[in-house]
Amino acid sequence: MNISQIEEVVKKLVVDVNAGSVNKDEFVYQLMAAYGHRKTTIGRIKSGERNLADVAGEVRAKRHVYFKHCQGNNVLSDIDSMKKQPSVTREKIRFVIATDFNQFVALDTRTNDTLDIEFNDLGKHFDFFLPWAGMEKAVYQGENPADVKAAEKMAKLFDLIKADNFNDDNKHDKQALHNLNVFLTRLLFCFFAEDTGIFKQNQFSGELESHTKVDGTDVAEYLNRLFEVLNTPKDKRADLPDYLANFEFVNGGLFADSIESPRFSTKSRKMLIESGSELDWSDINPDIFGSMIQAVVHPDQRGGMGMHYTSVTNIMKVIEPLFLDELYAELENIEENIDPKFKPSRLRKLHDRIADIKIFDPACGSGNFLIIAFKELRKLEMEIIKRLEELEQNENQDDLFGEVGLDSSFSRIKLSQFYGIELDDFAHEVAILSLWLAEHQMNVEFKAEFGECEPALPLKQSGNILSNNALTMDWKKLIGEAENTYICGNPPYLGTSMQSSSQKEDVKNIFSSVTKGYKVLDYISCWFFKAADFISGSSAKAAFVTTSSVCQGDQVNNLWPFIYDKNIEIKFAYPSFLWTNNAKNKAAVYCSIVGLGSKNDSDKYLFNEEIKTKVKNINPYLAASSNIIVSRKAEPISHLPKMVYGNKAVDGGNLILSPEEASDLLDKYPYATRFVKKLTGSSEMIRGNTRYCYWIPDSLTDEAAQIPAIKSAIEEVRKFRLSSKDKGAQSLAEKPHQFRDFKSIETNAIVIPRVSSDRRKYFPVNYFDSNYVVLDSAQVIYNAPLWVFTILSSSIHLVWVKAVAGRLKNDFRYSSVLCWHTFPMVMTTNEVETDLAKLGLKLIEVRESFSESNLSTLYSPEKMPKALQNAHLEIDQYVDRMFGLESPSNDVRLNKLFDLYKRMTGGQNA
Repeated sequence: MNISQIEEVVKKLVVDVNAGSVNKDEFVYQLMAAYGHRKTTIGRIKSGERNLADVAGEVRAKRHVYFKHCQGNNVLSDIDSMKKQPSVTREKIRFVIATDFNQFVALDTRTNDTLDIEFNDLGKHFDFFLPWAGMEKAVYQGENPADVKAAEKMAKLFDLIKADNFNDDNKHDKQALHNLNVFLTRLLFCFFAEDTGIFKQNQFSGELESHTKVDGTDVAEYLNRLFEVLNTPKDKRADLPDYLANFEFVNGGLFADSIESPRFSTKSRKMLIESGSELDWSDINPDIFGSMIQAVVHPDQRGGMGMHYTSVTNIMKVIEPLFLDELYAELENIEENIDPKFKPSRLRKLHDRIADIKIFDPACGSGNFLIIAFKELRKLEMEIIKRLEELEQNENQDDLFGEVGLDSSFSRIKLSQFYGIELDDFAHEVAILSLWLAEHQMNVEFKAEFGECEPALPLKQSGNILSNNALTMDWKKLIGEAENTYICGNPPYLGTSMQSSSQKEDVKNIFSSVTKGYKVLDYISCWFFKAADFISGSSAKAAFVTTSSVCQGDQVNNLWPFIYDKNIEIKFAYPSFLWTNNAKNKAAVYCSIVGLGSKNDSDKYLFNEEIKTKVKNINPYLAASSNIIVSRKAEPISHLPKMVYGNKAVDGGNLILSPEEASDLLDKYPYATRFVKKLTGSSEMIRGNTRYCYWIPDSLTDEAAQIPAIKSAIEEVRKFRLSSKDKGAQSLAEKPHQFRDFKSIETNAIVIPRVSSDRRKYFPVNYFDSNYVVLDSAQVIYNAPLWVFTILSSSIHLVWVKAVAGRLKNDFRYSSVLCWHTFPMVMTTNEVETDLAKLGLKLIEVRESFSESNLSTLYSPEKMPKALQNAHLEIDQYVDRMFGLESPSNDVRLNKLFDLYKRMTGGQNA
């Protein structure tokens, strides 16, 4: 559950207790459930199996809670007595709670925080118990010291160091910049170490201040010597002064290479010392740390620090269905269904399995996915160890790890199980450092739970993080065999227009031998293809946060057939959602999450916000349907009229008139009406804007040119086209009196916007007469029967558009060859077409009754008039019945359309 959900559940619980709908004896169990305690755990406490209290009105569960329903006015005295009980320490109780349901008092034994409130105010203080949900309060309350303020301080330090050391001659020196990146990560480690017990408190900042000059001239020399000491074992420091010799031996690669520290000035020395002494780095959060520090090195990102950071929420959306859910399901199965005498061996097997897992992020950035995956596996491991302790706490506790030959003070989840590739040198260095910090934090948690942990120093191997181009590497040379490997991440998206020449070359190298349409593919497609190749034929799985566009439009036809050729299927997916993070300026990017695995009979799941639905199959459009690919059609596959582009002007704006310009012209030359028409396109039609254009047939050119304004406009068009670098535009200079296209409406036309908001419940098409010219910002069906307008206005048509259209952000890019010519329309009779035309006419009449409102307003989800909604509802009911559907959901509609498409096209499967 997320924080807002927990808050609402706790508030409701208070109301229900006061109303008597929840028994007071049930309160503590429902309180625990509100924070995500498993039903089986609560059930065992409630049944008495895990309730260690032997007094009525009390509940005492190891590691969780000591609760008492107090009588009279004894709440404060009762909790004083409770917290002094030896069992609180022995059983590692986290929260001690006493209440008479008027007063509510609680103690957090880990932080020593207390809560003394009226019972009715519990909802306001729900965050006190967030550690039950895995959220320690310092993180939730936004008191994390490694926030934007810390990053800004580091950014200032970085800028000063660069100013002291780089000029026009060496500012592009890759080795010098690499050395500076490594130097910065060393500083960050030292700041962290002196605030977390790895070094003595303030040891790094304090000794630096005491043993360097104020002008900073000897800081580089001091740091060079210190970093050498940190790489020297203590038994080899006999000749060193105490202020250096007293530092711990770090090792681990961070200080292994001899890298010259940069020069410092008075200002940069002062900022260096302040960064350590004035900031508390003890609760630094590695999963947001990397992206913020990247902003230090990349000034263009500082306006929205963390702009490219994938939030923990979205990372969990990837790794939970990829592997965590399955592992926790196995843990639940052991607890609920396995004979007690076999539970220890099954738990050890599960422990063996997670100790053998490999996690790989082939575009790891500063390591966010790897860090969260590492922390989650460590948490799962702690749960397994707790279960083993409970099972063997009597005669077998000493043999808890005997079968695997490890002492309980050591975790079996190692950083060497985590692999990453990152092109950016600094991000690569930060990922290594962040994994070290995450390991130290989890060791501290391990110690708090079990009393011991692995020593923080010397640093061990910090994963297998390489600085390289993942698209040119053989992943198996880094990881080995694919079995028990999980690939995850958030690779760069980059549509074709945003790709650099080297990125276009990457796409070409990967796809040119398999598809001629590779030029339309997003850059992230390369990661999908390589991941599919890596996991093919194995138990390995992969999942990426991706642009939704790889599952939309032309990209489907040019990517997914070649993934399916590797015997791969989609295991789970989150269809399009707005990507969010902790940045001040959140990027407006719509993403999907797609999980891949080798084809088998395993369950597949579609996620929609908080709803998880088991489905038989997930197709490339992320719909619960068969693996059909919808490809471009130059002609309709059904008995529908052809749709074409509107008219492209290529006129430099000279043939287009504002309302004022048109009015002035016609006032002076009334007969010019034969040369002027109203103009409509997507924007004009939806927003109700009025524009005009010169529309001059070849036979009337000389007559039109008698009007000075028209003659001048024609000449300007000629000049514009002749000056163009485009040869096609130059050739149009022969007809400067006309748009490039000269397609007129003879009787009527249906106009369809090429881009439309996905928020609208219906597609805003419109009907126009011969007084209009249609721009190429819209699609057109010329001389169209009215019943076709009704089909275009229906929900079933919009469902098809949502599935197969390309997108601009999350708005629809309507394409005649993908959305209309592929639409699988059922056969119609004259009677049916007449009925449809009547419904379409009624829709137009309802719209006209709101003549003061444009389509943008009428089709706004918040403002759509009831009468307009009812008109569309009548259309939907009729059209759905035509397709053999009664009150269908959109999923049912889409499945019907895919089935029809398959039949009409001969079954074009992926």
